[in-house]
Amino acid sequence: MNFNIVEIFDSIEGEGKRSGAPATFIRLAGCNLRCTYCDTPYALETIPGEYQTHSLDRLIKALESRPFHRITLTGGEPLSAPGVAELIYQMLRHGNEVNIETNGSIDISFLLDYMKTMHYSPGKKLFFTMDYKLPTSGVCGHMHLPNYEKLQPWDVLKFVVGSDEDVAHMVAFLQTLTASPQIYIGAVHGQYDLKKLVATILTTPELKDAKLQLQMHKVIWDAEERGV
Repeated sequence: MNFNIVEIFDSIEGEGKRSGAPATFIRLAGCNLRCTYCDTPYALETIPGEYQTHSLDRLIKALESRPFHRITLTGGEPLSAPGVAELIYQMLRHGNEVNIETNGSIDISFLLDYMKTMHYSPGKKLFFTMDYKLPTSGVCGHMHLPNYEKLQPWDVLKFVVGSDEDVAHMVAFLQTLTASPQIYIGAVHGQYDLKKLVATILTTPELKDAKLQLQMHKVIWDAEERGV
C-alpha cells in the first residue's frame, strides 16, 4: 500500500479548532475539484516529480519521530487516495490525533464504516474539517450533501466566503442543516472584507455560534510559501 506524498512538515495549525497548535501536516497528491481560489495547485495532480511515494509502513515509521502526535491529513483531497482509511486507522492506532481536511465532495461513509469494522469510534482523536464550497469556488454543485448530516459536534464545518452571494448561500444552507458541527467561517484571501464578515456573524442568528477564522500561516509567512 503506497501513498503519493507532496510534503510532510511541522507547523502550527493555521485554521480550524486547533488553530495555533503545533501539528504534523501530511499533504497527499491529487484532487477531484478545481476551486477558483485554490492555494495548493501543486497538490492537484498526481504527476511524477511532484510527489514522493511512501509505503504505509515507511510513513507510519516517519511519524514516530514527530513530537506533537497531532496530524493534519490534507491535500489535494486526501479522501481520494486509495487505502486512505487504513492509513488513518494506523495513525490513530499509533496514538495520534488526526484532523482530516476534506472538500466535502467525497462520501465519507467508507471511512466511517471502516472505523466501525476496526472497532474504532471517531471522536476526540479523529475529526473532520469539512469544507462546504460556496458559489465563488466554482464547484458548489459538487458537494455531497449527505456528508454534512454525518458531522458530529467534534467535527468542523468550514466556509470560505468570497462574495455577498456566498454569504446568502451559506446562511440558506445552515437553515437546512440538522447536524451540529462546529462552524468556522473565513474569507477568500484578499477578496472579501473581514470587517463585513464579522458584522454578518454578529447580526445573523444562524451564525451566533460560528467562529471567524484567519489563515494564520498566511499572516505569519508569505501567502505563497510552502511547507508552513
